[in-house]
Amino acid sequence: MKKWFIGIALLALAGLAIGLYMYFKPLPGMEDLRADHKVAAASLYEAFDQDEAGASSTYLGKVVEVEGTIQSVEAGDHGGMTVILEAGGLMGGVLCRMDPGQKEATEALQPGAAVRIRGECVGKLMDVELSRCVIL
Repeated sequence: MKKWFIGIALLALAGLAIGLYMYFKPLPGMEDLRADHKVAAASLYEAFDQDEAGASSTYLGKVVEVEGTIQSVEAGDHGGMTVILEAGGLMGGVLCRMDPGQKEATEALQPGAAVRIRGECVGKLMDVELSRCVIL
């Protein structure tokens, strides 16, 4: 009976160790990832505006490299920076939530400048949103 208990305890401990490792494993930086799609900000916004379901199946959860003109640079939630790219739409643009390590580089950006940003597409609310973004 003791052998069964020790065996089950060891399996549970191993499972816990693997679970903790996976939970705390750092995500790879966007600088190191290859973009699944390279697209202009206006084209990305238009794809979601015309067919949100189709665009979601193409871009959602994928690494997207977007190129466009900066509309604004703002301090976002929790001290992070947010860059909004012009997309030609009256109601929205491409909102890029910058990686915390990009704060200094993001603060140097000026509205009207051209920029290339890589991030993970998380969908569309008013704007098409990218997270964990880095400036290329």
